[in-house]
Amino acid sequence: MHSHILHAVDDGSRTLAEAVAMARAAADQGVSVMVATPHGHSSVSAWAGYSTLKVQDRLDELRAALRAARIALEVVAGTEIFGELESLERLRVGQLLPYGESRAVLVEFPLGVVRLAAEHVVFAFQLAGYRVVIAHPERYRYVQDDPNSLIPLVERGALMQLTSDALLGNQGERLRRLSETMLTHGMVQIIATDAHGPHYNRLPNLGQAHARAAQLVGADIADLLTRRIPAAVLSDGPIAPAAPQKVRRWPGLH
Repeated sequence: MHSHILHAVDDGSRTLAEAVAMARAAADQGVSVMVATPHGHSSVSAWAGYSTLKVQDRLDELRAALRAARIALEVVAGTEIFGELESLERLRVGQLLPYGESRAVLVEFPLGVVRLAAEHVVFAFQLAGYRVVIAHPERYRYVQDDPNSLIPLVERGALMQLTSDALLGNQGERLRRLSETMLTHGMVQIIATDAHGPHYNRLPNLGQAHARAAQLVGADIADLLTRRIPAAVLSDGPIAPAAPQKVRRWPGLH
């Protein structure tokens, strides 16, 4: 549900060969559907190469290469949308892509975003009729200070997408501890890789994240977060995740 597999669009895969290698790694981990979510154009974006036409062209090239390589992976178009009100207008006029054919969107914020600002943007997207998936909430400083700050957003239907590298400890002990806390307190609804490619040593590893989640919350919940809820997002299907539980003691990460 979060990857930068498309080649030569942003800071993800640099070549078609790298994109194919990422796809093979994902398929080897048991993934059957991957969403390509390149960084979209925004008021602060450095990814001047993004356009919906380029995304579709790269997607067509990748799909053809996967067929030739006999890699059984379906790749769906999407965008990692910058969390600002201007992005909502770009989405409305077709300059940014939602998740496939759905009314769901992947939204990211600056690491130092203020909680109220993030909530304001999320609610604006929701009022416009979009289901909001928030990328890597574990990275935002206000969440690191207090994971309970996510509860109002979850209760209003926003979906928190935890990064597998954070859960697996590949981004440091502090983020691993926060990720496990979020997961065991029901603050996570999706686990995704945010894979960028070998140049960042960020390869598809959803199978490993599924295994770790199963150790912490059981195989059924792990499957819910990596398969069933993602499938519901892509199909605009109903989602009824468990209510989040408040973290009683949290010293913060700063």
